[in-house]
Amino acid sequence: MKAKRALLLSLALITAAAPFSCGRTEQKTETSSSERETAAETTAAETSEKTTSAENKKDGKGIDLSFGMLGYVKKSKKSSANANASTLYKAICTVLTDREQKVADNAVYSHTDSEDELNKAVRDTYFDPGKDLEYIMSLGEDGFPVWIICSSNTKKDDYVGVFGNNSRADELREMNWADVLKEFGYEQGKYSEVRLEKIEPSTETVSAQGTALDLDDPDVMESCMLASTIGWEYNRGISDMPLYLYGKWSKDTPFTADFDWEVPQHGDIEFILEMYGRDVGRVLCWDTARDKKYVGDSDMGYGYNSFAGRTWDEVLEYFGYKQGEYVDY
Repeated sequence: MKAKRALLLSLALITAAAPFSCGRTEQKTETSSSERETAAETTAAETSEKTTSAENKKDGKGIDLSFGMLGYVKKSKKSSANANASTLYKAICTVLTDREQKVADNAVYSHTDSEDELNKAVRDTYFDPGKDLEYIMSLGEDGFPVWIICSSNTKKDDYVGVFGNNSRADELREMNWADVLKEFGYEQGKYSEVRLEKIEPSTETVSAQGTALDLDDPDVMESCMLASTIGWEYNRGISDMPLYLYGKWSKDTPFTADFDWEVPQHGDIEFILEMYGRDVGRVLCWDTARDKKYVGDSDMGYGYNSFAGRTWDEVLEYFGYKQGEYVDY
């Protein structure tokens, strides 16, 4: 049992210049009426052809790339907003744990550029978003975040990110930030006072999910090893595998990093990544060759809470993902 616990601990730590005409100027002859008419007809034909081509693209006979690009940008900004919410949530939890403090209120409306004790500590240590993020945070009885909703709240980026246990997450993600503030009774720019209180040190996991890991179950151990393998591969490997927030690692895709452990045999692996700055901070995974009750969890040394006792379907629901609808970073 001690050897198995030691193994889990080691896994966690381990643009073209325009042409200009030049030369002598020659006298031009006056264009005849017939030539002008011919030119007008040609221009009209070309205009008609271009219009038809544009219409074909709009009615489905062609491809209007502008809409595709807009869709990609929108999806990318949504993913970024959710990633910000996730990282901010974890950073706040970590700061509170490190300082042995809790938030004294049930809910907070604040922003990351604030100079209060909590936000300043988050910026200085674990997460500086590089821009001011407004957020609403719900707190549990233990004074730690239950969920966070955030937005950059700019004209170009008013997308809403949600992380945590919020049953309205999908609905909130489709709203703009002004409507979210109204929904929760806040007025733009009138931030809450963030008050912290000292708590007694505790060895228990903050806002822990599920039960303790069953270290005697080989499937549990190997699932956690696979989670560590994926995290280590992204952080230390040379694979060109795209970075996903929720993705799938094919059983035929090799791992390239040097591991201190033997990678267990596996099928396709679905996984969820949580970023810590530019590194992968946590991995949750499910080896599709095993039962969905075996959720691999590796916090890569950052001390996040365990999802032991939760099925993969429950994990996906918690993070707001739908089975098979993978989300790139």
